[in-house]
Amino acid sequence: MYITKNTGIPRKQRISYRMAGAIGHLLFTVCCLLLTGCHYFTNYATDEKLAEVNGKVLFKSGVGMIFPSGLPAEDSLQMLQTYVSNWARKQLVAQMAEQYLNKEQKNVSMELEDYRMSLLIYRYEKMYMEQRLDTIVSEQEVKAFYNASAHNFILDKPVAQVIFIKVSEDIPQIKQIAKIYRSSIPEDRELLEHICSTVAEKYTNFNEQWVDAGMLANELPLTAGQIENEWKNGYIQANAGGYTYFVHLYRTAAVGEQAPVSYEQENISNIIRNKRKQELLKNLENSIYNDALNRNKLKLYINN
Repeated sequence: MYITKNTGIPRKQRISYRMAGAIGHLLFTVCCLLLTGCHYFTNYATDEKLAEVNGKVLFKSGVGMIFPSGLPAEDSLQMLQTYVSNWARKQLVAQMAEQYLNKEQKNVSMELEDYRMSLLIYRYEKMYMEQRLDTIVSEQEVKAFYNASAHNFILDKPVAQVIFIKVSEDIPQIKQIAKIYRSSIPEDRELLEHICSTVAEKYTNFNEQWVDAGMLANELPLTAGQIENEWKNGYIQANAGGYTYFVHLYRTAAVGEQAPVSYEQENISNIIRNKRKQELLKNLENSIYNDALNRNKLKLYINN
């Protein structure tokens, strides 16, 4: 650290003070110009400096594109201040790194080339996948995968198939709903559906999909923990905000049991798609490699 005799202020800090003053002056100028709107930045005929760090300059034309069209002048100024401040900080730290790192540490050509190569490969593989990857997974494929790996699909939380009802608490039919929503008799189910189709705020069986307490908590005025406490009863009833909620858990699966295949369907579909992707990329790489060998574009000089 360098300290002057006169001030006792570190050299780096004096530079920062001068920079702050310069940036403040420039930002004030820009503020005045911004009052005419963000279109100010689209005129690059007379480019101006916004900040400078030891000879490294940020020009007005270099930041114009960061502003969305129609942004109020006040918001534009705040965004500009943040952008210029971040730019100045990065430049100062980068220049400090240039000063203190040795030649070997500053040689980043290998890392840059490796990053460039990785980025090109990623973009090509992404394009290749989009053109060739089959993303449709049939139910037969899901079931086959599930049956072959059933031991991997064990529940860590209870799930259920449910009937969910939300009604206004002052409707005349509420006692009738409370009486029959627990029933599994087909005639009662039909009557319940008929009543709820006319008076319920919401009536659904979630397309017979399996749901957990967290999913139900999005519909009920209860936490997931409170719902799980009622889980074994098979029925949940709650009141809040002028509404009454009825839930019939007509089929359940407990923690430690094998998860229903339909509950794991999306997860299994993603696994199958990912396996297809890996296989496609592997085949692509092998094809390119073997083609290079056959065409004598690749020569190996390592003896087995």
